[in-house]
Amino acid sequence: MKKFLLINSPIYWDSTKEDEQYLPPLGLGYIATYLEKAGIDIELIDCVKERLSVLEIIDTINAVAPEYMGINIFTQNYELVKYIVEHIETDCHCIIGGQAVKSLYQELLKWNTDNKLSIVIGEGEFLLPQIVLGTCIQKPEIQNGRKWVYRINSTSPYFPNDISNIYLNRKYLGNEIIVNHYGEKELSIITSRGCTYNCAFCGGAKSLNEDVPTRIRTEDSIIREIGEALELHPDVMSVRILDDLFLRNRKSIDIANSVFSRFPKISWRGMAHVLSLYNALDRIKELHDGNCKELFIGIESGSERVRKHINKLGDSKSIICTSKEILKNGIDLKGYFIYGFPNETEEDFKKTYDLASEIKRLSLNLPGTFRTSVFQFRPYHGTQLYNEIVNGGGKIYSRNFNDSISLFEGRSQFNFDFGNYSEESDELLNEYIIKTQSLSEVQ
Repeated sequence: MKKFLLINSPIYWDSTKEDEQYLPPLGLGYIATYLEKAGIDIELIDCVKERLSVLEIIDTINAVAPEYMGINIFTQNYELVKYIVEHIETDCHCIIGGQAVKSLYQELLKWNTDNKLSIVIGEGEFLLPQIVLGTCIQKPEIQNGRKWVYRINSTSPYFPNDISNIYLNRKYLGNEIIVNHYGEKELSIITSRGCTYNCAFCGGAKSLNEDVPTRIRTEDSIIREIGEALELHPDVMSVRILDDLFLRNRKSIDIANSVFSRFPKISWRGMAHVLSLYNALDRIKELHDGNCKELFIGIESGSERVRKHINKLGDSKSIICTSKEILKNGIDLKGYFIYGFPNETEEDFKKTYDLASEIKRLSLNLPGTFRTSVFQFRPYHGTQLYNEIVNGGGKIYSRNFNDSISLFEGRSQFNFDFGNYSEESDELLNEYIIKTQSLSEVQ
């Protein structure tokens, strides 16, 4: 039986004892499930959960000596994954995937390795077993010696058209349960793939993925997965939905309430776009009655100039109105904010801080609570903003760790930066990041 070692790639070079915020690698879980279905001996190592260093990962790969090794890659850990692939000593077929691959594959083809290297653009759970078994009928988009590039899109025979029928064997996620900030044991699910939005800082933007349609799971498939997960983890009290499209319109509120009516002892938390809820303000109370405990909204900026530049739909008025309705109905709200967009000024910073502060002020007199999650802008490969910087003659800087904003527990992984692209100093940028994140501490 062929051995396949699947790796959730690390965040840090060195082993860390940081108590980091964590989400299980559901995408790799799907891949592991379908490798097993094909009769392949599969082991999934979560380097983030196990806090493994780069050298420990290399030692593990060499010790296991798999015939195949799969690993995901992101903009922020490009150098780490490159080092791993170029320094393993075992003879194996390396397979690399992840959202960033779509923009990085030409660079990956230049990596210095004697091993076979398959680069997979897109969703790989149907393709990878066929590569291992030697039965792949799709021709590679590029072949360069012992390196191949495969693109999985709507024209591929291995494209997952119906994600409602894709099964996840959660045993591959190991100890996937986290304790959320309410002190509840929580598991995570995904209810859609693809995106209908076009945020300029995101690699999943619709305009960058026109060959990959958005797919939504059926209500029955979501109920089935939650039910099976609760059988495996009967002490779970909360479900977190990780995609933006579970609450995409008024009809989806009916679906959400129908799903969780089957699990009356379970609360849930999920992402939502502000306009999805702004167009359904009169129905937010129904979400609370349906056991929704917290919503996450990507607010990003309070500057209308910046919001237009980053293709962020909605304005400050709709954000405040929607936030107030959420909080008024006893649902907690987490707002995501980003500082340091290209050409952003202190005036833009101030508008973002003022917006966050206004929502916080409202929350102090309403049943729901408000907290912030604040980031420094990072230019991800292939995104609209990344391309604008490069095409405008700008420089994409190397990854650095910003110690100045490392004041909050569990957030070290979010404090890497690739340079300051705003018009303001690092000191001023850091000041706004810190004081906006600090709003979470205000009671």
